[in-house]
Amino acid sequence: MYTGSRLIELLEKQHQQRSHSGLFKKGTFHIQWRTKVGSFPHPDLETIVSAGEPCGPWRPSQGRPEDKRNIGENLQQLPILPLNGYIPGASIRGLVRAWAKQRPEILPRMHELLGYQNNDTISSGKIEFLDAWPGEPTRLTLDIVNPQQSFQVYHQGQSTPISSYTLGNGEDTIPVTLAIRGISGRATDSEVNEVWGWVQQALSLYGVGSRTASGYGTLKFSSSLTVVPDPDYAVKQFEFSLYSQGSAGPNMGKMELRPSHWRGWLRSWMLRFFLGVMSLEDAEKTVGELLGTLEPQTRKGCVRLQMFQGSIWGDRSTDQPNFYTWKGKVQISAPNDILKTILLPIIRFAVMVGGVGRGWRRPLHIFHMNNGRASARGTYLTLTHRLKNNSTQEWETKSYGLPLDATVWTKTYRDWFTAVQTRWSDRVTPDNHNITAEVFSPTTCAIYAVPGPNTEPVDRPELCWLTNDAEATRGDGMYLIYHETPPRNYKRNSDVGGNAASGGNAHCSWVTIKRVNIPNKQEQTDCQEIVCLFMGGQTATSNHVRSRFLRDLGKTSSAVHLFGIMNYEL
Repeated sequence: MYTGSRLIELLEKQHQQRSHSGLFKKGTFHIQWRTKVGSFPHPDLETIVSAGEPCGPWRPSQGRPEDKRNIGENLQQLPILPLNGYIPGASIRGLVRAWAKQRPEILPRMHELLGYQNNDTISSGKIEFLDAWPGEPTRLTLDIVNPQQSFQVYHQGQSTPISSYTLGNGEDTIPVTLAIRGISGRATDSEVNEVWGWVQQALSLYGVGSRTASGYGTLKFSSSLTVVPDPDYAVKQFEFSLYSQGSAGPNMGKMELRPSHWRGWLRSWMLRFFLGVMSLEDAEKTVGELLGTLEPQTRKGCVRLQMFQGSIWGDRSTDQPNFYTWKGKVQISAPNDILKTILLPIIRFAVMVGGVGRGWRRPLHIFHMNNGRASARGTYLTLTHRLKNNSTQEWETKSYGLPLDATVWTKTYRDWFTAVQTRWSDRVTPDNHNITAEVFSPTTCAIYAVPGPNTEPVDRPELCWLTNDAEATRGDGMYLIYHETPPRNYKRNSDVGGNAASGGNAHCSWVTIKRVNIPNKQEQTDCQEIVCLFMGGQTATSNHVRSRFLRDLGKTSSAVHLFGIMNYEL
């Protein structure tokens, strides 16, 4: 069980006894969440590979054309495999080579130290990479991802969950010992140190295993290590606070915030934006080029997302109904111009109109179920980033988003559209994009700011509710979506308010509501709610329920139009 780590110890001791201790280098990195080991979860249908060997897309083996097993059976029969995971030395070496290939100034040196092969020549390297093993034997555990694009953006049925095995349980970081050694008589101490620096950079930047761009396999060395992005790439890091009814992974009874929640959030919002300026085919193609695809064929994207846990993680409220708190960092890297002109404007809008994970379309509020029990619903999300003050030259922490000013919203979108038109001029089309889907554009959605509740519903430092009065936790946007006024009845109406409690026939809402802590001076409320209505193919003047909701929204006292379609009956 301890063979791998014991081998590293013995080899290090051997080098010390031979006075070649400088030729041996080892260190510890931490797997931050999970490292994905393969594309299919069943050891009787596919050989399980180590946590570090990426696999291609699964195809049924000959004579076994059945689809993947039921996810419930996976959880019941094989939630944990009787296999201990490790990171192969070949995977580490491959990552270092991939890192060096992005840096022409290092490439010749990499060939000299790590070796190379072409049609005419095979040159051996000077550095050996050892397998990396966790400090304690660590079994492979089942992980499940539930794709949401069809349901959340196109309002179609739920997708089939995808399961796989990972090294890591989603809770605890895993310390892993990594080592390299120089070949005696060929390598020098300085060359080993040089390659060790490459190892730290490559693994910290790329992670290890499959689906690393989605947050799997994120590794962390010492906090003092400065990680340098790939050439022409930029990195944006946000600190986030998320208060919500809870988010889940493989086990719905266990609350867990995952990198895939953030990845799905970003992917969905990118698709909504591109659907507003491109055909459906081109919009999906563009998102695939940026974020990658698994089907119908595997394609690598150029955008990476990583999540890092903070000191507060999944803490539960002290009173009922329970809600949960996560604090940490989310980091997005991409080619410099794509990050600044395409991704960041989308994120500014997204953080202003909703949250992340379960219940993201509603602000955190108290809801009474049909059985009379009170439950927490919705989310409250904040993103902050660091900016340097031009006057003092000191770094300051600022909220990330948009002010409640229609001119800023319009300009931000117009600048984004110009950047898209410049980069993908052959894809941008003036055709009507108001399809039956959630499309974000000035002609396909409407955004208003309305007065919120008189006070914030939760005490965030104490992590408890400020009131147990359900009505007091709702602003005017929530009142409109909840209030039953026949024949409107917006709540649990699949054409506007959605119906999340319908199991297999669930419908998500066409309306998102986000609480922001910006006072409404006219109505003297401490908060406001930003209401975003996706028209989904309907016009402002039709008799459809979404059109009626738009007219009622615009008539709300002290409502301020921020973006998109306006209520023309005012």
